Amino acid sequence: MTRTQLQLPDSLYGQAKSYADYREISMAEVFRNAIEMYMRVHVVDGFVLTPKVKWQPPVCRSTGLKRDPFTDENWREKLYLEPEREGVIA
Repeated sequence: MTRTQLQLPDSLYGQAKSYADYREISMAEVFRNAIEMYMRVHVVDGFVLTPKVKWQPPVCRSTGLKRDPFTDENWREKLYLEPEREGVIA
């Protein structure tokens, strides 16, 4: 076996630790199982599966606003002080 080191967010580490304690297994076993499952889903015959279509961010639909309300640095204050202004969501 090869020894390795991981850096995890505290919340993910906590979840993994709780799971390991519940199942009475080591953290190493939790990570080995997780990586094996990931590899079964994303790797076939030694090749990493990639989507056939390159991911694109979703297209933003029209909000109906006449201008971007966030261009003003005080937009939060003005949003609550003047809810009836033209082109700003109330």
